[in-house]
Amino acid sequence: MSNSNPHDAPFPVEDALCTQRLDTPNSYCADPRPSSASSPTNIDGEPLSYVPGEPRVKLASTDVQAFLARELHTPLLDNLYRRLWLVGRRDGGNIDSLHRQKNKGRHIVPTEDPKLHLVWHHDKIYIKPIPLCLLNHTFWTDYLCRSSTKQKTPQSKLSSLAEEERGGVAQQSDYIVATGFLRSYAYLVSHYSDFQIARETHLLPDDIDWIKWSMFIAHFGTMEDHQVARRYHYGQLRLSRLNWAVRIFQPQGKSTSWFYEIPYWNTYSYLQQAIAPLAFAFASISIVLSSMQVILSVPADGLGFGQLDEDFSLQAIRRAFWVFSVIVLLLSGAVWTLMLVIPLSVLVWQLLWGFRHRGSVTMSSL
Repeated sequence: MSNSNPHDAPFPVEDALCTQRLDTPNSYCADPRPSSASSPTNIDGEPLSYVPGEPRVKLASTDVQAFLARELHTPLLDNLYRRLWLVGRRDGGNIDSLHRQKNKGRHIVPTEDPKLHLVWHHDKIYIKPIPLCLLNHTFWTDYLCRSSTKQKTPQSKLSSLAEEERGGVAQQSDYIVATGFLRSYAYLVSHYSDFQIARETHLLPDDIDWIKWSMFIAHFGTMEDHQVARRYHYGQLRLSRLNWAVRIFQPQGKSTSWFYEIPYWNTYSYLQQAIAPLAFAFASISIVLSSMQVILSVPADGLGFGQLDEDFSLQAIRRAFWVFSVIVLLLSGAVWTLMLVIPLSVLVWQLLWGFRHRGSVTMSSL
């Protein structure tokens, strides 16, 4: 069960997977217990003066806030939040476990960009490895819980409301962003086979085992949407649809006006993707034009329907070519109709389903 008190870490100190002691100033500590009591299992070595796993990030409040914003926050998706129902299903549990991703033929691609976490494209899905600091109990009590306390003040709530009224997106606390991120891992790594895949793809630290991981992540698997950031009200998202959302709505924070994330980095890949549909369209149009030409070139009185004359074989050939050309035209029309109607019908059905289940923004999720 997850901790219901937002001022405490969502897991007890004995379940922490990173037990390194941190040299944090008392003024940053949101837990009344001393820092050494928060990490009794770590008795070797000096306390760290930097974020666990990040030697270049010192344990100063501004440095840690900048690090968390860079590593966890997704402002572009937050700006698209009200329209994400057009992109995917509003269900935080809509996340396939790692072994299921493999069953669907997707490659696991580690990424350090938080906006790509749980975004999939064709045969690959991007997943951000867990920062080591999120496995440390002291880091949670001294930094993440502190951000949650600041977010709950009346002044911060009024600022959030004012920002929402202006049509913008209020800054979410590091606490709920971190809990949402770890909740996604409760779905991604829920079986031992998932754990092995995560280790092979370097999504998890090498020095943890399955039993400890299961005990740690269980505290996040029971969290509900109001306990996590907006982005994690949705699960995995399709990159092609996110690209269209960026093109249509032009949200703030976009890097380009055409792509959520540029899928290819050379012109050849774009040409390769365009060759097949262009070739199919060219061939279809050529066949249709040829069939129309055959139909128009055969005079109606030369078909010989309902009459016989001395040149029966020539009439039969004309008739066969004319009937074949008509069949080709009908088949071409049917193929193009199916290619347009079926995808459009599926798209309309998905949009209607998303509209009915889009939900509403509640202040508890800010």
